[in-house]
Amino acid sequence: MRTYKISIKSVVKLPSFLREGLRMGSVLLLLFFTSVAFAQTHTKDLLPVKIDGLFGFINKSGDVIIEPKYAWAADFSEGLAVVKMPYDDKEFGDMHGYIDSTGRMVVSPVFDAAGNFMQGWARVKQGSGGFIYIDKTGRMPIASKFFECYNVQSFPIPVRENRKSKAGYVNRKGEYVIEAKFDMARPFIDGYAVVAVGQKRGYINKKGEFIIQPQFYRANYFQDNVAKVIMKDEATGDKTEGYINKRGEYVVEPIYKMGFAKDFSEGVAAVSTDGQKWGFINTSGMLVIASKFEKAASFKEGLAKVRFEGKYGFIDKWGNWVIQPKYEKVSNFKNGIASVYQKNERMGYIDQTGKFVWRASKPKKKEEAENPYDRY
Repeated sequence: MRTYKISIKSVVKLPSFLREGLRMGSVLLLLFFTSVAFAQTHTKDLLPVKIDGLFGFINKSGDVIIEPKYAWAADFSEGLAVVKMPYDDKEFGDMHGYIDSTGRMVVSPVFDAAGNFMQGWARVKQGSGGFIYIDKTGRMPIASKFFECYNVQSFPIPVRENRKSKAGYVNRKGEYVIEAKFDMARPFIDGYAVVAVGQKRGYINKKGEFIIQPQFYRANYFQDNVAKVIMKDEATGDKTEGYINKRGEYVVEPIYKMGFAKDFSEGVAAVSTDGQKWGFINTSGMLVIASKFEKAASFKEGLAKVRFEGKYGFIDKWGNWVIQPKYEKVSNFKNGIASVYQKNERMGYIDQTGKFVWRASKPKKKEEAENPYDRY
């Protein structure tokens, strides 16, 4: 069979109806890829807001895209968002479902509790039974109900069948691929999962093998190749926090009291020696941003939220103010946007320059103000 290679130049020599067909095909192909890109990025621009007591969604320009009609709404995740129907809805009052970026209800609101979609699955609960997983059509990929399960960060997923049973890991079919032998099991992230044997915690790989033996009172996930762990002195009961590498070796000794150290993010971690003033250390334990903040959170998208003289603002990696401390409460930045709260719990969204992209209407009277949706 002969094959033909059509170049741009050869298209000119084709009959007009073929040239037109190719042009139309190119246009349709362009529209297809454009629509795919739009579908992938559009939901990142949608922000939940509370207007006149009900939740809807705006875009980053502050335009209302989905009219406020829900009792509560979460951020979009994998193209869908959890919403809660108003209590007085006759058919689905106080129940949770999932909408797409147009506001269309994709999964009916029939759940008492519902989590975000991750890896194509979401964790939901109906009535007093256990948790189940659903896919984006609302079907149950695993029919079993579990007493304990988690959002699907990756497969296999940790489950516990009842309150007294051991925890193990199952695949997409609900089949155990790691034996149910742990007293606690957490999801896998970057190939590591935290599990407990008795009161001690360690790390396993996806074969169920211990990479770091259980020896910690508490253990967090690895970020920037280090993980925060908590040790407990059996004699005194004192609990201290430090950081280990992926070989289980300390890179920062456990010198901080429990609750006085945050996870690493973007190369630094917020720590405090006294719980009163917070600064940031690098992965060698060196203080790189002076301890002068009343509270501090991990860096997200290059900025960290901190409290100074009773107000929240944002600093950069050098400790410089990017957004001055003037808010009652703030969230971390996500997709370039953070929620902020002013007096009387007035909510708004700002970009990384501190410019408002949207803010709630100022309440007429202080007593009429309602708590808006808290994104963090």
